[in-house]
Amino acid sequence: MDIVDDLALIDLLCARDLPAEHGGTDAGMGGPGYRIVPLGPDDWESPDDCYAYEAAVAERLTARHGEPARWGTATLGERMARGEDISEPWATLGALAYELRAWEAKGTGRWVALAVADRDADEQPRLWAAVTDVNPP
Repeated sequence: MDIVDDLALIDLLCARDLPAEHGGTDAGMGGPGYRIVPLGPDDWESPDDCYAYEAAVAERLTARHGEPARWGTATLGERMARGEDISEPWATLGALAYELRAWEAKGTGRWVALAVADRDADEQPRLWAAVTDVNPP
């Protein structure tokens, strides 16, 4: 996939119904009020390519929706460790990545989030996008 295709996928997810039940799909995973999909190629030539791709997608989302909310996920992890219930897709994204960016998608009532799954140093990073009607925690 390329950036144009990935942005079209995000637009499609913003426009269509979100799942009512938890489960996997051919394009990722989802549950009540959210869907999470991988972006970019399955294998990057280098980890830096994944971060560059994320920056390019983020730049285009910022042009569409304004500056994103941006935060580290350490606080989400601490809150979950204390037993606080963190809504999906935020709990999953927080478990995958050190940092999140989220935009309120204009005119849709939904949020679009990007996260690079990079917590496992033995695995290649993976870029994920989430579309949800659940406000960030």
